[in-house]
Amino acid sequence: MTNTDVQDRHTTLDRAARVLTEVGAPWVINIVTSMIIGVAIGAPGWGVFVAVCAGVVPMAVILAGMRRQKIGDHHVTKINERHLLIVVLLAVTVGALVVQIAAHAPIEMIAFLSAGLVALMVAAVITSIFHWKVSVHTGVSAGVTVVLALALSPWWLLALIFTPLVGWSRVHLGDHTKGQVVVGAIAGAAAAGLAYALIA
Repeated sequence: MTNTDVQDRHTTLDRAARVLTEVGAPWVINIVTSMIIGVAIGAPGWGVFVAVCAGVVPMAVILAGMRRQKIGDHHVTKINERHLLIVVLLAVTVGALVVQIAAHAPIEMIAFLSAGLVALMVAAVITSIFHWKVSVHTGVSAGVTVVLALALSPWWLLALIFTPLVGWSRVHLGDHTKGQVVVGAIAGAAAAGLAYALIA
């Protein structure tokens, strides 16, 4: 294999990793899965509400932080930039849950957002208390997959194949270690799955 072949292979892998990282970004997955559950249970309006609160608003907060030079990139790769962001996202999620409960939203949507809140709290503990940059990408990917399986059909568990692909992309790009993506996936799946099962 020539140096050019090796370089081309690395370029292809880099491109694939970037695509997987963007497609598997937490805000993207949250928007898509919120809409899937909302439509599936006959409450698309609540699907849109959760998509905005769990996907659009978090990305807007991140972009605002980038404009103020408080956050370096839209994946928030530096651990010291994640602490305040997590607090803000927890507040947004709690506020959205209050609205859902007060408006008598379908229990599936309340449980879905609650599962996200619990998973975020687990990530917050690992990140802020143990000072370890656990992967939110794999946590969200695995977490929502388990929730979709519980809420709609066990066939959704087949989508778990996407989680290691996203994990590979995060490691390949140098944003996480293998341990961080594995722990993220396990913690996200366990926290979100348990929370949804207890509430729904």
